[in-house]
Amino acid sequence: MAIATTINPEFYRVFSPAQVREIMAHLKRDRAIPFKFFYQGKLVEAWDALNVQQDNAPISSAKTDEAFLKRVCIHLFQTETGCDRWNLIDIGAGNPQLVRKLVGTLLENHCLNAYVALDISPDLLTLSETTLTPWFPALHWHGHLWDFERDPMPLALGDYRHTPQAAANLYLYLGGTFCNVGDRITVLRHIAAGMEPGEWLCISFSVDFRDTGPREFDPTHHISHQASQFILDSFGIHPDHAEIVGYFDPDWPGYKTDIRLHRDYDIQVDDGEGAEEAIALQAGDAINIYRFFSYTIEADTSAPQIHADFTAAGLEILSYRIEALLSRAMIVCCRTGAG
Repeated sequence: MAIATTINPEFYRVFSPAQVREIMAHLKRDRAIPFKFFYQGKLVEAWDALNVQQDNAPISSAKTDEAFLKRVCIHLFQTETGCDRWNLIDIGAGNPQLVRKLVGTLLENHCLNAYVALDISPDLLTLSETTLTPWFPALHWHGHLWDFERDPMPLALGDYRHTPQAAANLYLYLGGTFCNVGDRITVLRHIAAGMEPGEWLCISFSVDFRDTGPREFDPTHHISHQASQFILDSFGIHPDHAEIVGYFDPDWPGYKTDIRLHRDYDIQVDDGEGAEEAIALQAGDAINIYRFFSYTIEADTSAPQIHADFTAAGLEILSYRIEALLSRAMIVCCRTGAG
């Protein structure tokens, strides 16, 4: 017999009624909860702690991304770009530390018009604003909610170009979020559709080299473990009735974190509009919480699929670099035909 439980109140405090309905639709249809929902609530503290850990580490993906932005900044100052000032459009703005030096350099050189944070999470927008504005009191900070996969980019981004001095948008999509969305190419298409000629997208993400041996993933110290635990606690699932597992899925291919159930459960859900329903979960079900697509890099550092995906999205790669030590791709691109 299935164990009947009711979702706890904290779940409804974190997620809006619309988000609850979307989460339950994914759960029923796909046995998955997209990771985009785990950038809010108490998990923001975990994200912020991860940012601090990355910043304090002598070598980290964040340090690599920071060096990437430094090279981009130098190139901006050395190139005739056709504009006097830039708007930094930070897509997935959960790590303010990552852009601190770039923001400071552009402000010092009087060429930053505005910093615009885009995120699906109001909590991460708050983190961005409360971190960056004390560092830079003169910063024109703006934030917009955006579901990268579902919606086109906010129309308001075009307004930041209209200033007395010519301004263009410089898009930053850093930290690997690109690979943990469900539909990477749709996200890139949304970005490309909002770009003007001469504007760049700077993007970074982790990759794998071909023939480097078996690929494994232990989520114990990964934030997806905390997200999975939050779901188990919210759904009232006993710790002995499920396990959190990480693995490499060669058929996708990429890294995943799942909750695997050992008992049947009937989860009572309030949809926020006065209606209730039960979600039936069965022993043996695997609920996917996290996925990270793995681009394969050849021995000569070429990556045919990266180029194919960006081309399919309407983007032209201007600069492509692989950091071998941390297996990280760093790309600068523009809208196809608008370089």
